[in-house]
Amino acid sequence: MIGPHGLCPQQPGDIDMTHQVDASSPSPENLPLPPGKSGLPLLGETLEYLRSSRAFIQRRHSQYGPVFRSHVLGSPTAFLLGPEAIQWIFAGEGKYLKNRWTPGIRQLLGAHCLSMIEGEEHLERRRLLAPHFSYATMRGFVPSIESLATRHFERWAALPGDFTLWPAMRELAFEIALALIFGQDTVDVPFLMRHFKAWTAGLFSPLTVNLPWTTFGRALAAKKAMVGYLDKVVAERQTRTEQPPDLLGSLLQSRDEGGAPLTRETIVEELQLLLFAGHDTTVTATANLMLLLAQHPDVLQRGREAVAGLNGPLTLDALRAMPYLAQLINEGMRRIPPIGGAFRVTTQDVVFKGFRIPKGWMVPVSIRAAHAGSNWPDPDRFDPDRFGSERTEQKKPGAFIPFGGGPRICLGQHFAMVEMSVMLTLLLKHYAWELVPGQDLEYLLVPFPQPKSGIQLRFRRLG
Repeated sequence: MIGPHGLCPQQPGDIDMTHQVDASSPSPENLPLPPGKSGLPLLGETLEYLRSSRAFIQRRHSQYGPVFRSHVLGSPTAFLLGPEAIQWIFAGEGKYLKNRWTPGIRQLLGAHCLSMIEGEEHLERRRLLAPHFSYATMRGFVPSIESLATRHFERWAALPGDFTLWPAMRELAFEIALALIFGQDTVDVPFLMRHFKAWTAGLFSPLTVNLPWTTFGRALAAKKAMVGYLDKVVAERQTRTEQPPDLLGSLLQSRDEGGAPLTRETIVEELQLLLFAGHDTTVTATANLMLLLAQHPDVLQRGREAVAGLNGPLTLDALRAMPYLAQLINEGMRRIPPIGGAFRVTTQDVVFKGFRIPKGWMVPVSIRAAHAGSNWPDPDRFDPDRFGSERTEQKKPGAFIPFGGGPRICLGQHFAMVEMSVMLTLLLKHYAWELVPGQDLEYLLVPFPQPKSGIQLRFRRLG
């Protein structure tokens, strides 16, 4: 399973990671900016970047090397490529870099949730939530995930004709996220799902105008509806003398250093974030892995053989005893990362590899570039054996980062791995699927990588 990626100590001859240099070194203001260009006024090179960030990065990497500059998404930007650069970025959180979100995402997620807060408040919130996402805690969730997944898979198999995987997988992952957050409590799943779809559609909308006919305007209206519903759920829970052992119960029982509880507004915003974080990335990774397996029948057959000896209800120990499951999932996330990247912004002038990066510049974390770089032999090939114990490429710090890294590494990484392992085991053991011919499998990369067709399948039960 994937754990937090360690950061390598500075090696002799490395460039100092901050702006501070000794008296014999040139001061930061005298060092050159990275090579590159700013592009058009205001727009910069944004249009080319949005058309294909991967092609954009590859072209400039070939022209300028692994460190270059541009102007995208309204900001001067320094692109830093390679495992060493990834480690430098993750090590800089809270020191010389901070997280960056678009104004639209800030407005829709809320200012008080884990993703938006910084410093000690961020660390304290993570400490509060972390016990619910530990690998050991996942043991108790395996039966619930298995039950929900089986119910949905049986429904898929009973459908006449073809069906589209993406929306069906979204419904399944959403119910699993609700079970994690609300435990045994009954919530209005169709109501929440309907508004959740409209809300998430606006998170990455380029036009953040609050008008009722715009995607962003509909997202704000959906957020208002979800907030109203969740606020009532939280209010009802607050009347109970004892809280059940779920995520909502943990949030309600938490206290700050002064003994004060989290505000209801903060709890509601955290619930929204947890629904989002526990949903779309898992949908993306699992659906794309099913596509890759359909395209590689030899790998699919090996996966079936790996789970053939399983009998009875699934357990965490049984899942851990099948390393090829993790290899399949990891290679799927390497080949098609569920999140292409994230953004940081410099909080002071910094130096990397002899180049000056001024305060206020954006620094992307390119997960897609890291997973396709020269550290991976034949990176476009789908090869789960890369993650076998005898191979070493995945062990290079900064080369495999599907859940990010540093202080903001994905809190739910263990839950995601267990959830995907349960679903994949059931699929390999009990079901068959094949791609419907003639569909458009060209990928849309924003906000999450998915084929235009949504992945149309013929799905049936084995035996």
